Amino acid sequence: MPVMAISESRRKKLELLTRSLSTGDIKAAEELLRTRRAARARGERPAPLSLKAAAPGRVVRARGRRYWLIRRRLEEVVDDHEALQREYSAVLRGAGQRLEELSASPALCHVADGTPEGPLFMDIETCGLAGACVFLIGTMSYRDGAFVFEQLLARDYREEPAIMAGFARRLRRAATLVTFNGKSFDMTSIRERAIFHGVEVPPEPPHCDLLHEARRRWRGALPDCRLQTLEQHLCRRRRVGDIPGWQIPEAYHAFVSDGDAGGMRAILHHNILDLLTLGQLLCAILTGRGPDVDA
Repeated sequence: MPVMAISESRRKKLELLTRSLSTGDIKAAEELLRTRRAARARGERPAPLSLKAAAPGRVVRARGRRYWLIRRRLEEVVDDHEALQREYSAVLRGAGQRLEELSASPALCHVADGTPEGPLFMDIETCGLAGACVFLIGTMSYRDGAFVFEQLLARDYREEPAIMAGFARRLRRAATLVTFNGKSFDMTSIRERAIFHGVEVPPEPPHCDLLHEARRRWRGALPDCRLQTLEQHLCRRRRVGDIPGWQIPEAYHAFVSDGDAGGMRAILHHNILDLLTLGQLLCAILTGRGPDVDA
């Protein structure tokens, strides 16, 4: 399949946006570098943490460039991994029998009619709002009785097309795609950045956006339908020490500028928690579980 066509005016707008964002990225990184160097000079900063130490992984080549691939299993992330994985497997294997009770959307029907191994959960991290550089594409899938996380990390801005190509290969094998606000943000961001770089991203499989499913069920019953609000009231879990989303672009710029991966370790953990919450939220929706409003 050829790369999606794009009008000349749209291409020019994307090019101008990318140039302006890149300039902003460089300026932000330079400023952070000056600040961190000054702090180190005052003895206020520990020794830099290498990416290999912070996030063990391996180099993968795609589109003539390389990116860093981190692969982890759920038992490396949380203690109650066995219970979470058993619940997911049981719910997905029996979901097809409960579709009439669920008033399921077509996308949710595709997920419920499949196997636990079918869904590809996906969540991205970017350097800002729509149109900004995508530097991390996290995925979660269920294989051999366990959740497996794969995180495609661009170690600098030049590796963005490589993670796009790597994700495109993974997307081709997915039976369904599960995201949170992915129809409006994640997949839109990936497609725009891929088009700019001339990377082919295949049509997505049936796409279940859990933000839409959550709003359909719990709008008005909860303060809002943000992912961490749903995590608190449906997954009964509160995050401790998580990096706030607004700090993520700054932490990535700092990593690119000085190679200290301390902040990246926090970002990668944040991304994995988001993916895990998608799996638990899907189970809550498929079982008709109600929120704990007192959580």
